[in-house]
Amino acid sequence: MSLTLAVILSISLIISSTYLTQTTFQRNNGKIAFNSDRDGNFEIYVMNADGSNVTRLTNNSDYDTVPWWSPDG
Repeated sequence: MSLTLAVILSISLIISSTYLTQTTFQRNNGKIAFNSDRDGNFEIYVMNADGSNVTRLTNNSDYDTVPWWSPDG
């Protein structure tokens, strides 16, 4: 199974009751950034590659989408 498919499947299991549109994986730190409307508005979250430690990074009324890692992680 490819790494990309494994990442998508892990995220799908974690947030299966929400709408997911964008994900990005950071190989250097093993984190996955994604956006989700799990709280009723699209916000950006980060979690470990194994699906643990989900943390919301944004919290505002705008639709926060397209998470991206800086080149230095």
